[in-house]
Amino acid sequence: MKLRIIILILFTELSIIHAQNPDADDARTNGSGYIPPGQEFFVSGYWTTLPNSPMAVSRSCCVYVVVGGTPYVYQFGGGNSSTELKRVARLNLLTNIWQNNYSTMPTQISAGTAIAMRGDSVVYVFGGNKTPGTLGKTLRYDVYSNSWQVMADMLSKVTDALVVKYDPSTIFVIGGGDGYFGSNTFKTNKVQTYNIFANTYTYRNDFPIMCAMSGGGVYRDTIISVGGYTTGGVAVANCYKGVINRVTLNVTWTPMPSYPAGPITRMASYIAVKFNGVGLMCTGGLIGGNVPTAQTHIWNFCTQSWIAGLPDNTLARANYKACGRGDNVVYTVAGFTNTGTGVSEYITFTSIDGPCQNMVGINNNGNIPSEYKLRQNYPNPFNPSTIISYQIPEAGIVKLFIISAEGKELEILENHHKPAGIYHITFDGVNYPSGVYFCRLESGNFKETKKMLLIK
Repeated sequence: MKLRIIILILFTELSIIHAQNPDADDARTNGSGYIPPGQEFFVSGYWTTLPNSPMAVSRSCCVYVVVGGTPYVYQFGGGNSSTELKRVARLNLLTNIWQNNYSTMPTQISAGTAIAMRGDSVVYVFGGNKTPGTLGKTLRYDVYSNSWQVMADMLSKVTDALVVKYDPSTIFVIGGGDGYFGSNTFKTNKVQTYNIFANTYTYRNDFPIMCAMSGGGVYRDTIISVGGYTTGGVAVANCYKGVINRVTLNVTWTPMPSYPAGPITRMASYIAVKFNGVGLMCTGGLIGGNVPTAQTHIWNFCTQSWIAGLPDNTLARANYKACGRGDNVVYTVAGFTNTGTGVSEYITFTSIDGPCQNMVGINNNGNIPSEYKLRQNYPNPFNPSTIISYQIPEAGIVKLFIISAEGKELEILENHHKPAGIYHITFDGVNYPSGVYFCRLESGNFKETKKMLLIK
């Protein structure tokens, strides 16, 4: 009898305590926007090794693309010799086999950035090399024909910039420098945008500090910049959040909490998405600009905080980049230790926890659509470009593609894992004749097609 009374008292007390502390659950379920302190929300993940890259070099960049249904990680440039700095290798993620010397870039690229565009059919590589004076280059790579074009130069000719894809036509190039360490090396605070359809650069408002070698990423309208190398040859732990004005493309920058590992340069970083959770994964880098680290941290967009507890990567190193397809898996390739390394690996996030239903700190008006929908393109008829809008109520693989009147697939505009949200993409019909075309959206079990008319 006494035991029953004690159990009843304990149960009653625990119920009262929880009732007096509703924050433990309400932030998840009620969408109140409250962000609880400490480790109320957490992030978890694990690293998996891949075969070593044959391009065991520092200062290369990478991109994830799907070619004919096969996923690959491509690695571009880096190293020291003119041959290495133009070299391209790729890893088949189904067979785990590398192809070395798969292609040759027309320009040396050191500490550049690779961005996949137009449904993985095209990759842009941004950067260059101070010697022989090829900074600020823009290279266009056709994945299917394995061919290259040299596009417009940047207005501020840099490499080692934070380069992020904002939408299907716009790339942001933030800061950058000449790719060298030292108190007198070049750095800039210029923010440039590149329009892939117009092949033009435009200056936007400046970044808060002169900075190169920073990490970061973009999710919806929010750019996160992490660390970097600033005036006087000083590594910084400074982090900034930039909100993009959709009309002007200017960025409003505000300081955010410093990087947990301290002053850092040349880390690998990329956006990760797990269900409704979103984070910027940062790993490796040079602490203080000279000590390689294996630490891994994530900026949780949902809680607006750095979250601890992720495992270190498999080898302390820096001077490398990360890539992925926008889901919970992020790849890293090669890098720098005291001797250089070809180590390749990926992190799989099993949880990115937080009050993400409100999309706290992500400038997309907090709107998550309730249904799948492909909207009619506008304008229609069009010449030569038109905007296609679609929405998805939950995260998943999205394929958006153009079909001819005869039913032939002409161009893939999207073929990636996408978080729930509303998206807009520009289709450029400049290379197609007048006629009837169809746009088709596929995501999960949803499929919808819209008729379009191109008149020249």
